Amino acid sequence: AVVGATDRVGSYGATALTNLLSAGYGGRLVGVHPTRTQVHGVDCVPSLDDLDAPVDAVIVATPADTVPSIIDTAGRIGCGGAIVFAAEFAETGRHDRQQALVAAARRHHLPVIGPNANGLVAMHHRAPLWGDVVEVGTPGEIALITQSGNIGVTALASRRGLRWHTVI
Repeated sequence: AVVGATDRVGSYGATALTNLLSAGYGGRLVGVHPTRTQVHGVDCVPSLDDLDAPVDAVIVATPADTVPSIIDTAGRIGCGGAIVFAAEFAETGRHDRQQALVAAARRHHLPVIGPNANGLVAMHHRAPLWGDVVEVGTPGEIALITQSGNIGVTALASRRGLRWHTVI
């Protein structure tokens, strides 16, 4: 599910959705938007509570102040994990917001990548859960986990024959 799905060019919600579409992701894909019924041809629901079943991954592409409640809902309904693109948490002194996000994730044992993250690209599944434009290439055996989103972006853009398995 892409929470914050939109067709606004350059936004994280639009980029994440179009990455999944252009990669040929074959799994269930749903947008979450309070007023739209479709974005880029993908059906939308108003909130995670309106899903007919939990999803494996929730991409959170909304402002920072909305994130803790979205994480709480994702965990409460049984989603598998979440990726948070938003910044303005502990890295900017907003420890209260960071603590609220962490508390929601812990309450439901929900794994979270982020906040202030680029995401995850799982090449074998053609699943670019990523906030920047990314091309899914031929899968390989190399995984990269990095604290720096820019290193992930650079690694994925490399044309040196690296065949990634997963980048986080």
